[in-house]
Amino acid sequence: MKAIVLLCLVALAVADKSARIVNYQSGIEEDGSYATEFETTNGIKAKGDGISYPGNAPNTGNYVMTGSYSYTWEGVTYTVNWTADENGFHPVGDHLPDFSHTREHIGFVDDHL
Repeated sequence: MKAIVLLCLVALAVADKSARIVNYQSGIEEDGSYATEFETTNGIKAKGDGISYPGNAPNTGNYVMTGSYSYTWEGVTYTVNWTADENGFHPVGDHLPDFSHTREHIGFVDDHL
């Protein structure tokens, strides 16, 4: 769900005040999976899907999610594809730096706790 909040914040950051939602679809299934997407009049598009994996104790478990969002800024369309899981949020886009090698240098967060 954190990823959905992030998508909404991105949309607010680049949206003009006259933009309206022209498409919104969202659903949650009995197995804990969900899918959502929206599009605005100013060309912002976002979609995501995922599933919840409950843990063995209350307030444990995790979500595994994937999605994308795109927006146009000064005539250039930016697209971000992302995944989010127990290892964090992983955005990928042509305009974003590649941090895929970072784990090789610093290891996993758990290694430093």
